[in-house]
Amino acid sequence: MGYSREINGVVHEFGVSGKLIMNALVMYDRETESLWSQFLSQSVRGELTGTKLDIVPLTLTTWDKWKETHPETVALRKGRRGGDPYVGYYAGRSAGVIGESNRDDRLETKDLVLGLGFDSDPVAFPHSELRTEQLIQLSHAGVPTVVYFDPETDTALAYGAEIDGHSLDFELVEEDGREWLRDSQTGSLWVPFTGQALRGEFAGSALERVHAVNVFWFAWNDFYPETDIWGAG
Repeated sequence: MGYSREINGVVHEFGVSGKLIMNALVMYDRETESLWSQFLSQSVRGELTGTKLDIVPLTLTTWDKWKETHPETVALRKGRRGGDPYVGYYAGRSAGVIGESNRDDRLETKDLVLGLGFDSDPVAFPHSELRTEQLIQLSHAGVPTVVYFDPETDTALAYGAEIDGHSLDFELVEEDGREWLRDSQTGSLWVPFTGQALRGEFAGSALERVHAVNVFWFAWNDFYPETDIWGAG
């Protein structure tokens, strides 16, 4: 998740506090030293308690795919070079540093899920289910929503399936050697990784990203123990 750093007209600078809430990062702002839950996107202690940050949608994908979609990207590399130092952690069974707060065996501890519904109706979309069903249309909290998954890069994204008050239905198609989302209402073609329409009646329009996060099952379930699981019988 990314956040806007402007709060009540003041730009705040954030750092890592070294604390955890149910294994999730806790930030602090240097202006008031308030503590902020990365997962809840709000301050949990200090002068700004209860203040929420504006969400900036991010895409968790491979560097190659990101460069393919956004060829003008430049990146800052800091620290060590080489492989991912967390490979061993990903492969292990441990649930973070302090363990699970709410044990739930409906999925394996470190199954990756796309979590949707931070304010109401939480639902987890297991990546294992999304690999089979790459495109899911649903109404979430009364909002037409589409979930897209790319199995080659393990990328899961959620969009509002609505433009100018009109709900859209999508299907995955291939044209000119690339994958598109095509709406059945106008036949416009949309880029799955950006939600932008490049061809057809809606060319120039863009679907709005829905606040969703790719996260380990144990982390999502700790914060949202009442969550539904997409595809669970």
